[in-house]
Amino acid sequence: MNPCIDHTIQSGRPRGSLANVVLSGLFVSGVVVLLTVSVVMPALAEVDLSETREDMREIYASISVLLPLSVDDAAFRSPEAREQIQDALTNLAARAEHVGSHIAGDDRRIRFLASALSRKTKEAKRRFEEGRYESAQFLVRRLTDFCIACHTRIPSRDDSPVARGFVSQEVLAKLPPAQRASIQIATRRFDDALATQEALFASMAIQPAALLAPLNEYLRVSIRVRNDLERPRATLEKFAARPDLWTNLRSDVEDWIAALDRHAHRPQGEPSLDSARALLDEAQSMLRFPTDRRGLVQQYLASSELHRYLELHAGETNRNVAEAYYLLGLIESRTNFNFLVSESDFYLETAIRMAPSDPVGRAAFDLFEEEAVLGWTGSSGSRMPEDVRQNLEALRALVERTPSTDSRGD
Repeated sequence: MNPCIDHTIQSGRPRGSLANVVLSGLFVSGVVVLLTVSVVMPALAEVDLSETREDMREIYASISVLLPLSVDDAAFRSPEAREQIQDALTNLAARAEHVGSHIAGDDRRIRFLASALSRKTKEAKRRFEEGRYESAQFLVRRLTDFCIACHTRIPSRDDSPVARGFVSQEVLAKLPPAQRASIQIATRRFDDALATQEALFASMAIQPAALLAPLNEYLRVSIRVRNDLERPRATLEKFAARPDLWTNLRSDVEDWIAALDRHAHRPQGEPSLDSARALLDEAQSMLRFPTDRRGLVQQYLASSELHRYLELHAGETNRNVAEAYYLLGLIESRTNFNFLVSESDFYLETAIRMAPSDPVGRAAFDLFEEEAVLGWTGSSGSRMPEDVRQNLEALRALVERTPSTDSRGD
């Protein structure tokens, strides 16, 4: 069996739950969606998009109201803005729910994402109406993280010129550099985001411990979106020269540089599972503990390979496609440092439903169950919601009632 499948999850860090699953495909700026709908939501290509376009226009309008207010404490809490914020949140939740209700066919991904987006927006609205302004602001401001998960999924050679007007320079200037870079990624301004992060890494005023998430995001955009291994190498060399890095972080950075050198001239041929498996085996061989960061470069190279593989095999539901989804879920569980957003659940559930009798489906269920249990009842002690529990039990029954096979598909 492939060593990537025969795994044991031992991470002690908190994990995202099904309620916090990434809402990526829907939470994108409306104008960009209209221009790139075949990339962001390929499953919609064969259905009538007129209703979806209208929903996305309204989603974009709601975000354009909410985001500037969320970065201004006084404005967000002012009586004058209260009705405007409530209306925007209400519209956003309703439009997301409508997207899921009118999608044709068995498009579980879009329905799943739509339901999650609607639920999270309603939660933000409830907190706002209860006067919990700080936590409501946090949720609204972090909604751009859901865009990031979608926009960093597949290669993109160019920034989006229309997205420049999504958030004004005045609003961006109010944000700390790390948040500014995240919003630039969310609005497909990748080069601007990389430049913002590079300035952040060069600033001695920011402790290296605060740069772990930005470093992770920087590698993801450079490798998976830009397919550029030269730019991050130069940046990491400068970063490694900082005198305030602790020993393990310096070692991580040196390993990332070595991996970038080793894979700098990888041929960009047709994506394959064999190539992705080899990269993950290489990453696995470097890990000394479950949350080790040493294999980040190889894992992002593998995830890029897997996303391109799924694009190539869109619409197929065979065992190899199921393994690609499982491996993406495994990578997400290891590389996601943002506990508000995780795509791991969607990838794993897809793998389970495609291949419940195969070892890959069973391995996906083991990780899916671990994520759900720790996400809902691990450190916080909260009760698992009934819909999450029912879905988990349905997947368990699906895996347990199908005869096991240990064969690998061609």
